[in-house]
Amino acid sequence: MWQKFRRFAYRLCEDTDSGLGRYFNLLMMGLILISISVWLLESHKGISESYGAALKIVEDTAIICFMAEYILRMIAYRGPVWRYMLQPLAVVDILAIVPFFVTAGNDMVILRVLRLFRIFRLIKLVRYSEAVHRLVVVFQMNGSVLAAFLFVIVVILFLSAALMQSLEPQRFVQLTDALWWSIVTLTTVGYGDLVPESLPGKLVAGVLMVFGIGIIALPTGVLGASMTKLMLEDRSRKVKECTRCGEQEHLTVARFCHKCGERLPE
Repeated sequence: MWQKFRRFAYRLCEDTDSGLGRYFNLLMMGLILISISVWLLESHKGISESYGAALKIVEDTAIICFMAEYILRMIAYRGPVWRYMLQPLAVVDILAIVPFFVTAGNDMVILRVLRLFRIFRLIKLVRYSEAVHRLVVVFQMNGSVLAAFLFVIVVILFLSAALMQSLEPQRFVQLTDALWWSIVTLTTVGYGDLVPESLPGKLVAGVLMVFGIGIIALPTGVLGASMTKLMLEDRSRKVKECTRCGEQEHLTVARFCHKCGERLPE
């Protein structure tokens, strides 16, 4: 009986190939969006005073569902419970539930911070969105390349900030001011709160702007190419025969049989 329930939990929470798993994912995504909407509505004084009781019922219902989901995933996990609780998405699930236990009328700083943990409910969408999952995989595939780009950008920012402070010490008194100017210039935002006045300073700013366009566009191209490659691979079919029902055609990213819910061989 227990094994059947665990298999059901697997199909419900993990098997996105089956209809049951897809409907469960859609339900949880809807609850997350509703919960975030309630949070926004509660921040409006007039709406909160008029519909506070109804919003509280919706919030409590969503929290109960989140807690039930957490328990089901814990049951479905094949391994020690403590190992599941330390997984990043499991930690996000817990942090998304914590604000429910915070007293609404208490103004202690720590409790106000805990209420901000509601934002983790948006991060929960990562679990249910295939597109977001692909994006995470793309970042993992290009981790070393992105790290190299980040290193180059940091070096350029500090070099340009130090150079600008040496060229215009009266305008950029502190290095942090020059670093702020470098960031808004490299990203071509240009707030205009700090601008160079000397000719050498303007030349440095011009070079930094032109360089910023290229250095920001390069990672975008790399990620776009990887995303296209991954999507083409996902559309292809790979023979993974289910040891239980014999079904052979599954997506390359499938982990469970879309017919019977059995875990597929790697």
